Amino acid sequence: MKKNYLFAILIFLIFGMGNFSCTQPDMKKAVAASDESTVYAVPAENKSEDTTSYIEEDFELDRLNTMIDDSYDNIDSTEDMTVAVDDYIYRELSIAREYYMMGIAANKETAWEEAEYYFEKSLSILGNLDIDTESDSLGPEAIKYNRLLVDIIANYRSTLLSLGHLPSDISADALMARFSDVNHLKIDSTELKRLESLTQEQIAYNVPVILNERVKSCILYYQTVARDAFARYLSRSTKFIPMIDSIFTEMDMPTDLKYLALVESGFNPKAYSWARAMGLWQFIASTGRIYKLNRSWWYDERKDPVKSTIAAAEFLRDLYNEFGSWELAMAAYNGGPGRVRKVIRKQKTTDFWKMKLKKQTMDYVPFFMAATMISKNPEKFGFTDIDYHPRWDYDVVSINKCLDLKTVAREIGCSVKDLQALNPELLRQFTPPNAKNYRLRIPKGSQKKFLAAYEKMPSSKETSFVKHKISRGETVSTIARKYGVSQYAIFEANNIHRRSKIYAGKHLVIPVPNDRSYSSSKRQRNYELEGDVYIVRSGDTVWDIARAFGKTPDQIRHLNNLDRRARIYVGQRLQIGLDSSGGSRTYAQSESSNKTTKHKVRKGDTLWDIARRYGTSTTSLRRLNGLGASSRIYPGQVLVVSGTGNSGAVMDNSYQVYTVRKGDTLWEIASLYKTTVARLKAWNDVTNPHRIKAGDKLIIYTN
Repeated sequence: MKKNYLFAILIFLIFGMGNFSCTQPDMKKAVAASDESTVYAVPAENKSEDTTSYIEEDFELDRLNTMIDDSYDNIDSTEDMTVAVDDYIYRELSIAREYYMMGIAANKETAWEEAEYYFEKSLSILGNLDIDTESDSLGPEAIKYNRLLVDIIANYRSTLLSLGHLPSDISADALMARFSDVNHLKIDSTELKRLESLTQEQIAYNVPVILNERVKSCILYYQTVARDAFARYLSRSTKFIPMIDSIFTEMDMPTDLKYLALVESGFNPKAYSWARAMGLWQFIASTGRIYKLNRSWWYDERKDPVKSTIAAAEFLRDLYNEFGSWELAMAAYNGGPGRVRKVIRKQKTTDFWKMKLKKQTMDYVPFFMAATMISKNPEKFGFTDIDYHPRWDYDVVSINKCLDLKTVAREIGCSVKDLQALNPELLRQFTPPNAKNYRLRIPKGSQKKFLAAYEKMPSSKETSFVKHKISRGETVSTIARKYGVSQYAIFEANNIHRRSKIYAGKHLVIPVPNDRSYSSSKRQRNYELEGDVYIVRSGDTVWDIARAFGKTPDQIRHLNNLDRRARIYVGQRLQIGLDSSGGSRTYAQSESSNKTTKHKVRKGDTLWDIARRYGTSTTSLRRLNGLGASSRIYPGQVLVVSGTGNSGAVMDNSYQVYTVRKGDTLWEIASLYKTTVARLKAWNDVTNPHRIKAGDKLIIYTN
């Protein structure tokens, strides 16, 4: 009996403890799984199991959703009082999201080409942002970035499936995705014979190129659905091919590998892929670092055509040396060497054409072969009248000080855009400070002008450096958010790694752009509307903006889809919810005014009504009168109110009550009363517009 008892305890300890350890989820994962407050969620009607499963296969959603910095969940709930910051990253993320939302709207209207334009614009903006999305501890800007990227991809895929013909400005990444998401094109016998006759012509290749069914499908795809895009890629090829040929020849690499750049980026050094790869050769940040493509707050060498071409040659050479086949080397370049190793081990073959890989990787090598065949003889494949770009040519100067590109452009007689096109690695409008012998490209023939003016060019600093004393509980993420800069900028300025620990009482140097203002002066302040839109200025808070226009912070947040954690930033356009008859109107508010008045509660009054009448907030009313969150007011009660009842906005509290009828939608009701769905939702605290039903009562303000 005793033995049985001891045996039972032993079994419990082994299996019970094992079960305990396996079923305790990581707290960060638990938080992420329950977080549904993100502004960037895909609308319910656009989500599908198929989309989700595909994205989870291609992108590490578990990483995006679980690597949430603890500090992000500790943001002060009094965000209404947080001063707006000139935060470039948040501003650009918001603009990218606006394009994304316009893409969704275009999808709903079946305006597929318009949707494609908006999604591409959104991806282009994301590609230019300095955000570290590969850190083990992601900051709030990286979380927003990752979620927005996943949302764009999910909705963009439905656009691509509906496009019968791809426009010329589509990215190479989207072009391949469109092919991967449809059934292979069927080739008629006449076209098949024509293709076979073309390939029998004596054309020399220095990498394996064959014509099989998969390659034929890619050729036909380039000739039909993707014709305009491929023609544009061809037109750009002549700009960079001489440079690539020179580097590949010098490094003893097959020069035909240059056509991988067509498949990867369409010969676009600013190309940005869904997998967060960048540049002509589409390096992700981690692989770029291995091949000495450095990245800082000032530059990203993945975008530099020369440096990235050298890195691509080294990477391809390493892959060929490992796998012994150019087909496998290219497959590993696209899908990663680890995946190719795993497939070889599991499927017991080194024949690329017999392997079962990811769909895009299986298409990647045939696409390369098709692109190579067409590029070597474009007229034979029907690509005539291509407007080829001139060769990429320039002078190079070595500099030892930080220069403003505007100054350089003025002195040598070119535009800033010309300099940025020659130096795509520069993320700012300045050359990197403290960089010795930095090689700056300038237009061909302008070297003498530059050297004559160089000594007189002032050394510019885009940033001034603020000394910040670390407080207990602060992280690099919270400090970056406070100053409106990226975490990466702080890491670089302090020469620390993203995993480095920081300690309370120590100091960090914060690179703050010179044109930012953190003033909180209490002068008379005017708030000007453009139609029904207010443009946020430095020093603004949601509370002040709401008070100026006789609204509550919650109303402003509802109208603009801002959750409690969302920040406002300088330049942001906020809907106010007043009469949108157009024109400009100015509302005055003295920020230093602390005047109070008294209000006697009448029957039917609510705190919301009183706050709206006096141009204040319910939070302020509760604070001034010692009311808790659940406290009630009653007729005859006298409340202290900040404000005078004339906050600058002319308030008319008249409204109608509309009874919802069967078949009504918020859109139809909003159109009937010449208002917006956003206002109806805010006035009636509606979170899901699809859940209104016949018999529901809706308040509709008539002012």
